[in-house]
Amino acid sequence: MRATKTALFEAARRWEAAAVRTIATRLPSLAAATDPRGRTALHIACAVDPKGKALGEKDGTRTAAALLAAGAALEAFVPMPEGEGDFRASPLWYAAARGRNLPLVRFLLKRGADPSYALWTAAFHDDAALMRTLIAAKPRLDLVAHGETPIFYAARLRRLKTLPLLIAAGADPAIKDPQGRDAVDIARAAVAEGARRAPRGGERSGLRGQHDPRPTERRHLRRFTRSTIIVVISVI
Repeated sequence: MRATKTALFEAARRWEAAAVRTIATRLPSLAAATDPRGRTALHIACAVDPKGKALGEKDGTRTAAALLAAGAALEAFVPMPEGEGDFRASPLWYAAARGRNLPLVRFLLKRGADPSYALWTAAFHDDAALMRTLIAAKPRLDLVAHGETPIFYAARLRRLKTLPLLIAAGADPAIKDPQGRDAVDIARAAVAEGARRAPRGGERSGLRGQHDPRPTERRHLRRFTRSTIIVVISVI
């Protein structure tokens, strides 16, 4: 087996821990090598979907361990545009956002990875298990990416599983975005938008003589947006 960057990246992508170990032992400097996008082999391994076929293990933890043992940086960051703000594309973020791989996230956290950058991912997917795991690792809750803190982002997207977890953890809902809005403002805007979109009770559908066929959906939308604002305002 040749000790090349291509070989290492392919082994990392297939979660072939033994091959990774062999290649990295022969040429340790490859652990820090990057592809044209700035990703190391550890980023590549963390981005793998565990549900993929022909993988060498079930969750990638042995592959990640081999790369870390070879000298891969736990907090290597893929270059990002300036507008990303505090966000950093770390291996843990790749495991959470690309791989959706909670066991690997937990493994990296035990190794000391910073949980902060994956909070937006947990909010986006409204993934309570991931959010709880990240919060337990003591993240910095009030970082700002694209002008939004994780709690602002969760409020804007109306993520009712993860929003209360951020509130309970002590995230600050009063931090404003570049437009001067805080999490409460954006939640109120979500309520207003929901009210605007929801048909009024008793309105007719496009078919003469028939009521709107989706009253359950309308009620769900009203409950959903109301819950968002109540959850956020409860900590102010």
